[in-house]
Amino acid sequence: MPDFPSLSATVRGFAALALTAILAGCATPPPPTPVAAKRTPEQRLPDGARQALAQRFPGLRVVSDSNSLLPAPGADDVAVVLARGDGSGAFTIALLGPDARGGWRVAESSRPVVPGCAQCSVSAELAPHGLYVRVIRAEGADFENFTYQFAPGGGSDPWRLVGVTSYVPARPDDPASRGFAASVDLLTGQRTDILDDAGNGAPVHRERQSTVPLRPPIAFGDFSFTADALDAETRRLPPIVFDPAGTLPAAAVDALRERFPQMTVQSQSSGALRGEGRDIAAVLVPADRSGRTGAAADAVVAVLLAQPDGSVRLADVSGVMAHDCPTCDVQVQIARRTLSVQTTSVNATGSVSVDWQFAFRPKDAPLRLVGLRTETTLRAVDNTSRRTVASTNLVNGERIEVEDAVVNGRRSRREQRSRLSPRTAIVLSDFAFDASALADDVRPEPAVSTVAGSLGGS
Repeated sequence: MPDFPSLSATVRGFAALALTAILAGCATPPPPTPVAAKRTPEQRLPDGARQALAQRFPGLRVVSDSNSLLPAPGADDVAVVLARGDGSGAFTIALLGPDARGGWRVAESSRPVVPGCAQCSVSAELAPHGLYVRVIRAEGADFENFTYQFAPGGGSDPWRLVGVTSYVPARPDDPASRGFAASVDLLTGQRTDILDDAGNGAPVHRERQSTVPLRPPIAFGDFSFTADALDAETRRLPPIVFDPAGTLPAAAVDALRERFPQMTVQSQSSGALRGEGRDIAAVLVPADRSGRTGAAADAVVAVLLAQPDGSVRLADVSGVMAHDCPTCDVQVQIARRTLSVQTTSVNATGSVSVDWQFAFRPKDAPLRLVGLRTETTLRAVDNTSRRTVASTNLVNGERIEVEDAVVNGRRSRREQRSRLSPRTAIVLSDFAFDASALADDVRPEPAVSTVAGSLGGS
């Protein structure tokens, strides 16, 4: 008879061995799944596109590509960057698109692009707004990034250059290094400069607007992509000068720069406001607006009074100029112990000029608004014109309004005198040069005299 205890032990041994095998199988990781090799830019292209490139550029290989759906319905276009396998450093950008037979064709190609160093590069990207070509070049210890924007031409016209941006980043290990960028719209000539300065540890961001002369259209295939191809557009402009005219005394420059370190002097005038010395009035604007001649938004008016020892002292400072006239020209003038601040706006239909007059009354009081003169000119296409001048003396309340008009070749003149109700004095300090601030308080009473008539053959 079989030995049951021995059989039972044998069965238990096989069971334990099987359990160990099962547990070992669960603990063993599955064999690794093969990872597909990353396809090269050339392998990502359709077969027809590769064939078109091989026929057109037999000695070049694709180093990068960009696919995007362009505005043409159903056109799946491709931009590629090609280079030689020997690393000679010359690149070619090619644009490909489907042809009428269902294949691919090279639509346009660039001239050879030579960035100039082993670390430099060329890339191209298609986007809804056109083709962007980026070229990184070495400039001394810095790398300068150029981004060129091309737009498709109408019909069979070639792509053309419509914008350029030059960018040099600040070096992180150099606290004196400054980031710089210049962007130009080649269709309008508008240029924007951006300067990022550490500024003694506090980051300072400055913008400067200017214009450049317009160039004839530049076709994609004719552009050289050299660093100086658009030198006039991308050349770094000199730093913004605090006093561009250079006519302020050094003491005045120091006093203004200490109070307004991020602003520049747009205009200034000197004369006697209350004594025999040469007092100074200056219009200051943010540094990012100094390139826009006459920009009034954010401007302030500062007055420096002459001291007996020949120095100057910063006295009254206006508030930030109202933003209802951001492109107004702003001028100051000191004459007959009166400070005049004039803002002028000109457009296609006429002009509006406002002359704010300030004076010391009494001598130890701050500058206060003593007079206001507005001149409005309207012109129409039918040779109709109207010029209205309103002068208000805020000290005695007298107001005179004169209107000269030409309608259908006939000239007319109207003059009206009135008197204002007394009002609280308006001082220069914190005044924002907003005409609407006077509208509710400066209301003329019924006219005391009116003179109307016609001139010039009416």
